Amino acid sequence: MRRLFLFIFLFNQVLNIALDVKPNGHKLNKSGLMHKLMDTFNDVSNPSKADINCGLCTVLVDGLQQGIKSNKTDQELFQFVEDFCVNLKIEEPHICKAVVPQFGPEIIFVLTKSKHDVDDICGSLIKGCGNPDNPKTQLWSMTIPGNKPAVKPWPTVANGGQTLRVLHLSDIHIDRLYTPGKESNCTHGGGVANPMCCRPYPDDDLQKPIQIPAGPWGMNENCDIPFQTFANAMKHISETQKLDYIIVTGDMEAHDIWDYTKDKTIANIDNITAVLTSFFPTVPIYQATGNHEGVPMDGMPPHTMEEYDSHSPQWLYNEYAKIWGVHLTQQAISDIQYRASYSVYIQKNLRLISLNTVYCSEWNFFLLLDVVDPDGTLEWLTEQLLDAEQKNEKVHIISHIPAGDDYCLKGWSFNFYDIVNRFEGTIAAMFYGHTHKDDFNVFYENGDPTGRPTHFTWIAPSLTTYSYLNPAYRIYTIDGAYTGSSYTVLEAETYWADVAAANQNGQEPNWQLEYKTKQDYQMTDLSPKSWNELIKRLETDDTLFNKFHTNYYRNPNQAKNCYKEPECRKQFICRVRSARSYDETNFCK
Repeated sequence: MRRLFLFIFLFNQVLNIALDVKPNGHKLNKSGLMHKLMDTFNDVSNPSKADINCGLCTVLVDGLQQGIKSNKTDQELFQFVEDFCVNLKIEEPHICKAVVPQFGPEIIFVLTKSKHDVDDICGSLIKGCGNPDNPKTQLWSMTIPGNKPAVKPWPTVANGGQTLRVLHLSDIHIDRLYTPGKESNCTHGGGVANPMCCRPYPDDDLQKPIQIPAGPWGMNENCDIPFQTFANAMKHISETQKLDYIIVTGDMEAHDIWDYTKDKTIANIDNITAVLTSFFPTVPIYQATGNHEGVPMDGMPPHTMEEYDSHSPQWLYNEYAKIWGVHLTQQAISDIQYRASYSVYIQKNLRLISLNTVYCSEWNFFLLLDVVDPDGTLEWLTEQLLDAEQKNEKVHIISHIPAGDDYCLKGWSFNFYDIVNRFEGTIAAMFYGHTHKDDFNVFYENGDPTGRPTHFTWIAPSLTTYSYLNPAYRIYTIDGAYTGSSYTVLEAETYWADVAAANQNGQEPNWQLEYKTKQDYQMTDLSPKSWNELIKRLETDDTLFNKFHTNYYRNPNQAKNCYKEPECRKQFICRVRSARSYDETNFCK
C-alpha cells in the first residue's frame, strides 16, 4: 500500500503544474480541485479506502498525462511532488526527497509511451477501480506443445535410499543501517508509519523517547535483519548440516526502496554471495532474481521496449552472470545476460531452471507497455521443459514470485499454470519465496479445484523478520542422486530463531527445528494429492489449522484464533488452492 500512496501522490502534485485545462477543454480550478481531493482523502468516515484511492488515481493520472502533454520537465514534476510529500507529511522529508527521483523517471516514461487510458492504468493499480480488463488482468495466449505423456502415479520412494540435502534461503533482506537501540515501532509526527524501523533517520525527533529499542539480533517489527543475524544463521547451518547444494530465491536488498542504487545493489549481491561461499566453499549455490534487486524496485523491462537501453537492467544481469556463473555453462550465462533466467544440470538427469518472475510483477511498470511474455521467458521455459521431457529428465524450478500471488500478472500466471499442468510429469519440484510467509499452492487439472491435483509449489519463509516475523530457513530431503531417481521432495524441515528471546538473554539466536512438513502435518507423502488432502483437513481440523497458521507466521503473537473466524479461515484455504492469480471466483468458492 505504501508504494501505491507514493505513486498516487506523485500524480497528485502534477495537477498543480499541468496545463490549466481539463480533458474536455474546460478550465481547471486547481485550488478547488485540490481542496476537494484533500477533503476526500481526509474523510476518514468514508467506508471505502479503495473508492478514495480510485477517485484520486483517476483524476491524478489524467492530470499527469496533461502535464506530460504540456512538456513539463522531469525536474519540474519531481520538485512539486517532493514539496507536496514533505508538506503533507506523507513520508519523512528525506524519503520524500529520495523516492520521487527513484520511481519518477520510470512512471513518466511509461505513461508517455503507453496507449492505455486513465481507466486502464488505475484499474491496473487499484483493485475494483477503472477498467477491470486492464494490463494487470489481460489474458494472452501462447503455444504450448501437445502430445502430453500419459499421467503416471506420483513416485513411491522406499525408505533408506540415497537422498540429497538442499538448503532453501529466501528473502534475506539485510538492512545495512540496522542499529540496535533505535526505535523498532517508528512513527513520525503525523502518525504515518515509517516504511522501515530499527534504523536511524535524518529526520529523527531526538526529543522523542524510544518506546521499543531494537535488539542486536532483529525485531518482530517493521524491520529487516542486521548483517550479524544473517552471518549467524549461515554459521549455524554450516556447523549442523551436510548440504549437497543451496538454492536462494531472491530479495537480498532491504526494504528501503527509496534509497536503491545500482552500486549498492551490486555490492550487496557480491557480499551476500561471498558470505555464502565462505561458509559453504564446496557447496554449489543456485540463485534466482528477486523483485527487490531491480533499481528501481521491480524495474526490469523486456528488450522489446522502446528506448530499452535507457532503462535496461543489463548492469544487473551482467552482475548475475558473473556471480551465478561459477557453476554454469556458457549457454546458461548467456541466458542470464538476456533474461536473468537459466537452465543447468545439477545432477544426472536433473535440470534446475531459475526463472525470472519479475517479468510477471504488477509493480514492474514497464510491463504496462506490453504484458505479453516479456523477453519470451515462458516460451523459453516451455522449450526447456519439452527438451527435458524428451530426454526423460526431471526439472526443479526456482523462482521468486509465486504465480498464484496477485502480485503476478494474470496473463503470465494463467499461461504458467497451463505449462505446469502440461509438464507435470517432468517437473519434480518448484521452489519460491517473495511472500515472507511459510506457505504452498496447489495446481489442479483444468484449473478445477474439485478435480485432480497435478502439482504444488513450496513457498519458503523469509530470513528477514519484515514484517512481525521470526527468521527462518528450510532444508529439503530429496530423492536422488541415483539411476532412476524421482528427485521429488521426501521431507522438508523448517528452522527458525526467536530473536526476541536472543535479544533478551544476550546470547546468540537459538536456531531450532520448527517442524517437519510430512511428519507434523501427518501426510502420507508430499505428492499433489497429499497436499490437496491437507487442504481438506485444514478446513475442518482446528488443531491442524492452528499449527499451519502458526507456522505461516512463525510468530505466536501474529497467529490469532483465525480458525474461529470463518472469513479468516476461508482466505487461507482459498490462497493455498490458488496457484493462479486473479481467479478468486474459481478457487474461492
